[in-house]
Amino acid sequence: MCARSRTRTGGRAPVRPARQRGSGWDRSAPRRDPTARASSSVQVCLGPIHFAPMARDATETRERLLRAGEHLFARHGIDGVRVREINQLARQRNSSALHYHFGSRDGLLEAILDLHRAPIEAQRAAMLDALDAQPEALDIRAVVETIVVPLTGELATESGRDYLRILPQVSPRRSLPAGKIPDTFGPDGIRRSLRLAHGCLPHLDPVRREDRLANVMDFTTYAASHRAHDIEMGAPLRLPEEQFIGNLVDMSVGALRAPIGDAGTRSPTSR
Repeated sequence: MCARSRTRTGGRAPVRPARQRGSGWDRSAPRRDPTARASSSVQVCLGPIHFAPMARDATETRERLLRAGEHLFARHGIDGVRVREINQLARQRNSSALHYHFGSRDGLLEAILDLHRAPIEAQRAAMLDALDAQPEALDIRAVVETIVVPLTGELATESGRDYLRILPQVSPRRSLPAGKIPDTFGPDGIRRSLRLAHGCLPHLDPVRREDRLANVMDFTTYAASHRAHDIEMGAPLRLPEEQFIGNLVDMSVGALRAPIGDAGTRSPTSR
């Protein structure tokens, strides 16, 4: 319930009712006009007020939480950050802000991954569509570029670099059993890339193709993550970014094209 408001007039005492003289009221005493407005200092309680949500403010809060989550997950690990720390960095006084927008810390992590995955997949899809339009240009290098180039594009921004530093923490949690690449590995774009890669490696049996592709993707992810860390730490870089990406493609292609050596043809029990 609301307390009854009290009218105050500057620093003076409130107007009191006129004193009674005899059996009647002193009509010479000043009277309050019931239609007059209260002083600006009066706070009249009108009951509960329901504020409509403000879309722009909600969007800004969500973006602050996403950025705070990226920053902290990248530097302290996805298991080393508390919800309170994320809210604090995002300058949210409401302790339930993260839960309101994302449901949980894991929900925030998924939102961060989705935020970056969308543009990566869009670029990958465009590159794959270009290959479909020029089948004569299709080779393993062109396919590897569709895997490497969109991912390493995240190196261009601080937010993207934080994402790349988070990825290796997530990958071990999402490892797939053998035989699942490319059918159920990742979004549609990466599955398209992996299917094309399988067709470009006829010298390998299906199991070796899958194993090499899985290793190449892990290698690419960790290399990009390490580069992102070095940039953020101000460490010296061996190669300019364009050469780094080209070298990453070269190494991945070399690993996939490599012939099966003598050790690869022997069974583990014969070694």
